[in-house]
Amino acid sequence: MYYSSIGILAILIHIIINYDVLFHSASKQKFQPHLSAYKSFLISVLFYYVTDVLWGIFYGGNHKMIIFSDTEVYFAAMAVGVFLWTRYVITYLNEKRVFSIMLKAAGIGFLIFEIIILIINLFFPILFYFDENATYHAGKARYITLILQIFLFMATSLRMIAMTLKISGNLRRRYRTIWVFGIAMTIFIFLQSLYPLLPFYAIGYLLGTCLVHTFILEDEKESRRIELEKLLKVEQIREKELGTARLMAYTDNLTGVKNKNAYLEDTRCLDKKIEDGALSDFAIVVFDVNNLKIINDTHGHDAGDKQIKSAGKIICHQFTHSPVYRIGGDEFVAFLFGEDFKNRESLLENFSQKIKKNQANGEVVISFGMTEFNKSVDKNYLAIFERADMKMYEQKQKMKKNNR
Repeated sequence: MYYSSIGILAILIHIIINYDVLFHSASKQKFQPHLSAYKSFLISVLFYYVTDVLWGIFYGGNHKMIIFSDTEVYFAAMAVGVFLWTRYVITYLNEKRVFSIMLKAAGIGFLIFEIIILIINLFFPILFYFDENATYHAGKARYITLILQIFLFMATSLRMIAMTLKISGNLRRRYRTIWVFGIAMTIFIFLQSLYPLLPFYAIGYLLGTCLVHTFILEDEKESRRIELEKLLKVEQIREKELGTARLMAYTDNLTGVKNKNAYLEDTRCLDKKIEDGALSDFAIVVFDVNNLKIINDTHGHDAGDKQIKSAGKIICHQFTHSPVYRIGGDEFVAFLFGEDFKNRESLLENFSQKIKKNQANGEVVISFGMTEFNKSVDKNYLAIFERADMKMYEQKQKMKKNNR
């Protein structure tokens, strides 16, 4: 029972440390295909442990046929484990090299060799046999089997160590994972060959898979970090593209200020704030370029466009902290919040002085009208706009009379 206790402990530790890979690795396999091969290997190791535990339970009793059958399965599980390990190594390294082809051939060859030996052993005891007292005796083929495994694991480890010295980064960590497992298995398979009735092979599996688990977790963390960095870069590029597209969609091509699309969207937000009672300290200024039709008719639309562009620059230069919108051919609106709202009177006075100078110098002339949000009166944005628009129109009329 002492022999079986090692196997039982190995099963428990094996399931605990590899629980995530054994039972919850499906989603991860999309990003890390080698986990599927590793899962298959871990299942074969678990099956080996079970056969090893049963061997310890039945050995020493009068169950010659049962223990013989279990030993056959034991060696079959051993062979399958070696084969699946070579498949995992090839998938894990993911490289097209001669060594990978040789390792694949070695894994398949060892599995076929062991199956043939097990079939022959049913008739001729070349691998193992039990005497009349159900005592285990090792055959020559058992030692050949173990020597082949020692050679396979040692050759793989030496190759991985050599590669580890040449490279760095994520691939180096993978090579290190392989040779650490290989060295552990080499040592304990050698001990198993010397002491047939002790569970050194199971101990080697236990130690090796624990070490691999440590490196695999480290590799997973690094792979996830790299994957997250890639996703973050894609997201940043996408956000930048969306931001650029949004900027283009909401910017007036002629003046560079916000266009009517942006204006309509922002007025909807203002209506929502008014409805919720969340709007305060807000005013708008409505602007209109004077004599634009006359300029277009006498000097052409290019001259008219220059007037509109000049008007946009003057408005933005004066109301530096406010969003400015071009909502029509020659009509602009500015929303005053914060500092511009507090300084609205002085800003408007400065703007008026600038327009008077322009008018005297024959430059662009802009009519304007400002009004403030009145919480007790204004039920929506349109009510504010209409008052400001009316003031702008009144000023325009005064300018026309003064020019007669």
